[in-house]
Amino acid sequence: MSRRELFKNLNELCRGLDDKYNINCGGCCYVAAVLAEQFENCNIPFTVIHYDKYSCHYAIRVCDRIINRCDYSFKEIVYDNFMSSDDLYDTYDDGAWNEMYDTRNNKIVKSKIKSLFKKYENRGKRFCNGRCRS
Repeated sequence: MSRRELFKNLNELCRGLDDKYNINCGGCCYVAAVLAEQFENCNIPFTVIHYDKYSCHYAIRVCDRIINRCDYSFKEIVYDNFMSSDDLYDTYDDGAWNEMYDTRNNKIVKSKIKSLFKKYENRGKRFCNGRCRS
């Protein structure tokens, strides 16, 4: 399995989580933090993307892919190369977010994301070497 498949599956998972739990209505920063944490664990470089114009949205860029872009492609993009997962968790904890997202779903959301990473890690450690490959 390739990284491209991992990134595709992460985006599919995020769409499903948004449909079921409204992660992009108040939980996107938390999702970005969990994704960042998993990429850090695999030593995969990433960039945090903060869409901020009329509303706020966080996503993660890995290689040439944006994970959990949602429909924010038309918004102004601010890149922050220095945010870690800890920074994102702090931002999430300190922020005021849309209340459509129920924070009681955080454990489920984190578990599903971690499970997908574990599935790919178990298929081969080549995903965790810090380089972008298909």
